[in-house]
Amino acid sequence: MLLLTLPLFACTEPLPTNGSFSALSYNVHGLPSAITGDDTPGRMVQIAPLLVEHDLIGLQEDFDDANHETLVADAPHEFQERFSAKVDTTRAYGSGLGVLSKLEILEAQGVLYTECYGGATTGSGDCLASKGFQWIRLSLGEGEIDVLNTHMEAGGGDEDNAARLSHAVAITEYAVANAGDRAVVIIGDTNLHGDDPEDLEPLEVFWDAGFEDVCDILGCPEPGRIDRILLRPGDVELTASNWRVEPWFDADDVPLSDHDPIAVDLAWSTE
Repeated sequence: MLLLTLPLFACTEPLPTNGSFSALSYNVHGLPSAITGDDTPGRMVQIAPLLVEHDLIGLQEDFDDANHETLVADAPHEFQERFSAKVDTTRAYGSGLGVLSKLEILEAQGVLYTECYGGATTGSGDCLASKGFQWIRLSLGEGEIDVLNTHMEAGGGDEDNAARLSHAVAITEYAVANAGDRAVVIIGDTNLHGDDPEDLEPLEVFWDAGFEDVCDILGCPEPGRIDRILLRPGDVELTASNWRVEPWFDADDVPLSDHDPIAVDLAWSTE
C-alpha cells in the first residue's frame, strides 16, 4: 500500500468587502449630582441598556469611574477604550471620553488639548476638566478607517472662542496627518453652533480639512446642532443614511442627559 502525505492548507473565509454599522455621539452629562442637579448614577443605569443597539459609540462627559462601570457593565461591545488622563493634578477631571465598539479596534491613542478657559467661578469651567480627543483605528474587512471622539471648549466668551478654534485646528491636523488615504469619522460634542458667527471660523477649519457634517450631507431636519458626526472620504467608501436624534427619556419624559444622542447609519465598502 502506498501512503501519500498531502500538505494541509488552511481554509480561511474571505474578508467582507462591504457592510454597515451605526454610530452614536452622546454627551452623558456624567458630572456629580451636586453639579447636574439630578440623580446622575440613576441616569447611567437607564442609559446603559440603550447603548446596546449601536455598533460604534463616542461618549463625552463620562467622568466618574463608578458611573462609567455602570454604563459599560452589560455592553456587548468587545472593544472599549476610555481616555481618563488629566492635563495635570490641578484638574478635577480627565477628558471624560470613551469609545465602545463592536468593530475591531486596531490602535488607540488619547490626546489632550492645550488650551482652555474657565474655572470654578469663571467661564464655563472648562479648565476643571482635561478636554481632548480619542483617536482609534478600526478594521473593516480588508480596509481601515480612523475615528476621533472629542469634547471641545464650551462657553461664548472671547477666550472660549479662541480655545475652541485651537481645538478644531488640533484635531483636524492630527486627523489629516495620521489618516493617510483612510476615511475619517469625527464624533463628538463640538460646542459649535451653526448659527453663531463666532463659530464659523472653527467650522471652516473642519470644512477646509475635507470634513462634512452628516446632517448637512443628508439635509437633516435639525442642522446646526453642537453634537456632530463628521465624515472625511478615503479609500474605504462611507455612505451615511438615517441621521437621527435618539428619543431617550426617563419614565417622566425627562431627557436622560442635557444633550440629545445623535446617531447615523454608515454603509462601508472596500470594492
